[in-house]
Amino acid sequence: MDDHFTKAEAALLMPATTAASRRQSDAEAIRLAAVAARDEAVAAWILGGLRATIRFVASLPARIATYNALHGLSDRELRDIGMNRFDIGRVFEPNFNPRPANDAGRQPSPRVA
Repeated sequence: MDDHFTKAEAALLMPATTAASRRQSDAEAIRLAAVAARDEAVAAWILGGLRATIRFVASLPARIATYNALHGLSDRELRDIGMNRFDIGRVFEPNFNPRPANDAGRQPSPRVA
């Protein structure tokens, strides 16, 4: 028995090396572009979350200092800036809008002589 393969036998053992059709190569290019776009979107999402976390952690000492400063004010001082004790925890909410401390937005009431 001979250990050598004939060329015909070797050809049968090799993977098929037929040229891919134009349509298959276009489909593969589209698939690779979609994979790259997906990977880019996932990376952008992860980086955005990481940046937001870093911003939050970096601003935490200032937030704590502001919270403690507001908590140290008296009720009268809080009223002077248009807040009350219940507003202190909401100061850092994006849509927080304190009430005006004075009545500049209202019409003056008529004085009685």
